[in-house]
Amino acid sequence: MSRILTSLLLVSVFALFLGCQQQEAGGTTAGAAGADAGAMKGPSIVFVRLDSLQTGYTELATELTRLEANFLKAQENHQGRVSSLQKEVQRLQNKVQQGLMTPNQIQSEQQRIGRKEQEIMQQRDIALASIQDDQVKLQAQFGERVKEILEDIQEEKGYDYILNEGGGSAVLVANDSYDITDVVLERLNASASVTMEKDSVQ
Repeated sequence: MSRILTSLLLVSVFALFLGCQQQEAGGTTAGAAGADAGAMKGPSIVFVRLDSLQTGYTELATELTRLEANFLKAQENHQGRVSSLQKEVQRLQNKVQQGLMTPNQIQSEQQRIGRKEQEIMQQRDIALASIQDDQVKLQAQFGERVKEILEDIQEEKGYDYILNEGGGSAVLVANDSYDITDVVLERLNASASVTMEKDSVQ
């Protein structure tokens, strides 16, 4: 479960920021005018490791752990209901085999068991839908926060490109001196601390 969540988060964050980069690449005339100067010194490129952001961002790690615990709990509850229903069906089958139930009783019990099975499936679907909703919200919040921080850093430092290294990215080899993961992670955790302090005051 945690691997699925992690993969979805990293893919969505990179796609979100890549879209922003492509929009900026369309640029203004002023940006085009400075292209010659940029060509003289070459583009300014750095990179982040999004998988490291995911594991090092304490607020996200906590939320992922919570989602995984909720998933396991929902799975455990579902299995418990299914097991209980199976035992109930087995008891009814024993009664039928012993001739202790009339045809009308058998039909009535079959209908009741069918309704109960439907309820169990509906409860499972509701629980999973709730977890998926939380996952989507978490994914969006994480993506937006990373995007904001990367845009701030890009504006402050004048970087032309901020790439993602690892996890299926196009970057195969990179010089660690251009890695700004720690800077991004520091800002992520700092923003989380500020949010927690505001929530505690309220």
